[in-house]
Amino acid sequence: MQPAKSTFPRLSLRWPAILGGMIFIAYLASAIYVHREGFHAAKNGETPLFTDYTSLYAASLLLRQEEASHLYLGRQMYAATLQAAQAAYDGTLSDEQARQVGFPPWLYPPMFIFFAAPLAYLSYFGAYIAWLAATALPYLAALRRILHDREFWLFALATPPVFFNIMYGQTGFLTAGLIALGLALIATRPMIAGMLIGLASCKPHFGILIPFALIAAGHWRTFVSASLSVVFLMLASALAFGIDVWYGFIGTVANNFAGFQAGAYKWQAMTSVLSFLHSLGLKPALAWYGQIVATLCALLLVVWAWRRSGDIDERGDLRCSILCSATLLAVPMVYLYDLVLMVPALAWLWADMRQRGAARWEPPALAICAAALLGLREFAWASGIQPGAALVAVALWLAVRRLETARAHALAGTK
Repeated sequence: MQPAKSTFPRLSLRWPAILGGMIFIAYLASAIYVHREGFHAAKNGETPLFTDYTSLYAASLLLRQEEASHLYLGRQMYAATLQAAQAAYDGTLSDEQARQVGFPPWLYPPMFIFFAAPLAYLSYFGAYIAWLAATALPYLAALRRILHDREFWLFALATPPVFFNIMYGQTGFLTAGLIALGLALIATRPMIAGMLIGLASCKPHFGILIPFALIAAGHWRTFVSASLSVVFLMLASALAFGIDVWYGFIGTVANNFAGFQAGAYKWQAMTSVLSFLHSLGLKPALAWYGQIVATLCALLLVVWAWRRSGDIDERGDLRCSILCSATLLAVPMVYLYDLVLMVPALAWLWADMRQRGAARWEPPALAICAAALLGLREFAWASGIQPGAALVAVALWLAVRRLETARAHALAGTK
């Protein structure tokens, strides 16, 4: 028996774009206000505002002055971070204020250097704006591909992870855009899809489930294209920056993992299963066991969704939604800005509801899940519990439920 179809109206072509634009302007105004307050604090001798972008700009400054391998040396990177902090406030900070930026280590693999290197040729905030604008291009292209009318503006501009990425000046647009656009092009441009997925290896942990999905579905051309793209980027970075840059990166991997145990990362801003379990008071070993179980479950769900579901999920909306949501649960280091990957996951869910109809409660559940993301940071700081993984799990459950229902109906129809 088919579920009761929702009576929610098809959105007009005008108001989603208007509403999305209004919310996006509110996000921009909030980000500008927060940065303005940072300038006032700095002027008054208080703690200035620093974001994750400060370390990104620091890396670019270092690349203009020293060898790329020095990105992975703590002393050199710290000196560049102090320089970036001064650049953010036009050199007006005292030494004590500049030191309050802390020490954000460079965690990215050498392929990411190609993206970071040009930033130092612009001023701090000029590069900030250029970075967000450039990385938003694949993100917007992906959402436009998923939702073929103006509804895509509502998802692309108004979903809360957009605010987090703007506020932090981080990589959410880039990673989510490359992965989502690659997945959206698999059916029509498999080789280009693989190249885009390969480019997303600049944050390799977010590609952990993609090979399994491609193999399970038999998308061999995309799999080979993605693999060759990663190899090409590795070789290109070694040729451009020297082999020592790879030794430096490999040498810091163990220390970066040790940062979990040492409390070097802000759990309140991290939305992984590991962070959620840690915030509940579990011992580190138990929290890691929980993360491992979540990763294995996410892997099994992705293989299940991508294996032999082409006839049921012809457009691939549900499979792609499941892959994006499952990835956010499978990775131990997921920050608020990384939740941009959840935007295409929700958009694919919405597209499937549009195509096949939905139970009356499903669209409101999707909307509530998306809106609740905005309060994750404040809730975590107030309560000590970071429920981001739970909201991702809700989106994953919605997609899995719809795919399982579609399969059950298909089996019933063949009998």
